Formats: sequence, C-alpha cells, structure tokens
Amino acid sequence: MNPELLISTRTRKTPFSSRVAACGAKAYTVYNHMLLPAVFLSLEEDYWHLCEAVQVWDVSCQRQIEITGKDSQKLVQLMTPRDLSQAEYGQCFYAPLCDENGGMINDPIIIKHSEDHWWLSIADTDVMLWAMGLATGFSLDVQVSEVEIWPLAVQGPKAEELITRVFGEEIRKIRFFHSRKMNYDGNEFLVARSGWSKQGGFEIYVNDAELGVQLWDELFSKGVDLNVRAGCPNLIERVESGLLSFGGDMGYDNTPFECGLDQYVSLEADIESLSIDALRTRPVKTRL
Repeated sequence: MNPELLISTRTRKTPFSSRVAACGAKAYTVYNHMLLPAVFLSLEEDYWHLCEAVQVWDVSCQRQIEITGKDSQKLVQLMTPRDLSQAEYGQCFYAPLCDENGGMINDPIIIKHSEDHWWLSIADTDVMLWAMGLATGFSLDVQVSEVEIWPLAVQGPKAEELITRVFGEEIRKIRFFHSRKMNYDGNEFLVARSGWSKQGGFEIYVNDAELGVQLWDELFSKGVDLNVRAGCPNLIERVESGLLSFGGDMGYDNTPFECGLDQYVSLEADIESLSIDALRTRPVKTRL
C-alpha cells in the first residue's frame, strides 16, 4: 500500500487546490509548507505536453516575502551578493541569497515595486525568518511579512497566445524578466514574463483568491483549442534546461560559484552585502 500525505495546517492548500485535484494530480510534494503538484499523467507525458502545448501551474507555494519601509532596499541588498543598485521598477532579478560565509540560503526572484517596497519570490526555505532576524540584528526600519499572493504560471510554447486571450495584446510587450500590472475584472494582477521552465511563459501574481479561481477557469475555457492542461514544474524539463532546485541540487553548504551562478555575484561592486567579503576570498570547489 502506498503511504498517503495527510493534509493539515502544516501542508497548506491553495485557492487552486480543488481545481488541481479535479485535473487529476497524481502526486504532490510539500514546498514552503504548501502543496505543490508533482505529476499529472506521468513525468514523461507531462514533459512532452509542456514542450508542445501550454500548461497552467499552481505555484502558490512560491511565497512572496514582502519587505517594506525606508531601509527595505538596504535589507534586500544585505541578503544578496548581486548588485541591486540599478534595479528598475517592475524588473525581476534572479539572485542568490547568501549568509556571512557565502553559503546559499535561497535563490529567489526579487521584484522591485518601489524604493521601499520589494518582493522576494522564494524557493523552499524559511527566508522570512532569516530576513526578520537580519532586520532586528542590524536595527533596520523595515516590515517583513509573507503576503497573500498565489502565483499561477502559464508555461509552454503556446503560453503567450493563451494569456493574450485573457489579458489582451498589451501582454506581448512585457520583456523577459520584467513585469506589468494588468487589469483583470476590475482588479490588478502583476504579470511577469518568467517561469521555472525554458519553454517560455508568464507568471501571474494573484492577489484575490476568488478572482484567481475565476482566472484559472477562464484560462482553461479559452485554451481548449491550444490543448491546455494543468501542469507543474517538470523534473525532466528543468534538468534538461539546467535549472537547479534549491534543496535538491544545491543547499546551505554550497556557494553561488559551485552552482554556476557567478554572473549573479557582483564581486567588484561597492555594495553592503552580508556575504560579499566571504565570497571574494572563499575558495571555489568543483561545480555541482
């Protein structure tokens, strides 16, 4: 008999959990204390469909750590060795977060809303607690919280056509790793051209659970001819694409250099980063 995963407050559901179950999710994992579907048809069938059509992913587990206040940029910069001084509003930055020894803590997408408002769209570690500890230890004037945002990813070669049918032609103007606020039924969702696959697509940062479920249903109703299906990050596709998974392929004892993230470490920049001095002197091991 296969063991079951018992759902409790430790394994949080999402606004889309009922839709995911109705679409036939066969397996789940737990990511940031939240359910993340892992397989629908099979690993191989899900892979080929992702590469050929379009999928809608419930990636609500990609939690948003919100940092606000007059020292918010200082705190975010302290957490990463990547220089954020030239960050533009709405720009998405992939950035390693590192401790004082240069060890990896997480590898989120950082989104700048304004000088004093940032989101960290995190991988699977408790970044909020670390950020709160740094804020207290460095006496920074910030507020750190996990906000109620539930991302949906639309991924695959037909993703742009599908999402255009919902949000309109303006969506095509969004550049890679940039975002724009888009109107949806009287509400604004942040939409970014990004996602954890190399098949192309978008991530929609849903801030209203009820409208999010409506959006899920609309994506499916308008994507019938595109062969839209529910999907999830696919192990085959992400390994093939060279996308590392924090906690799986890399961990706390690895540096960004060992993970092939050299381009995201600003060794020559004049920045106040917790890890930058250690990374400038720490010996580099063989890459993963």
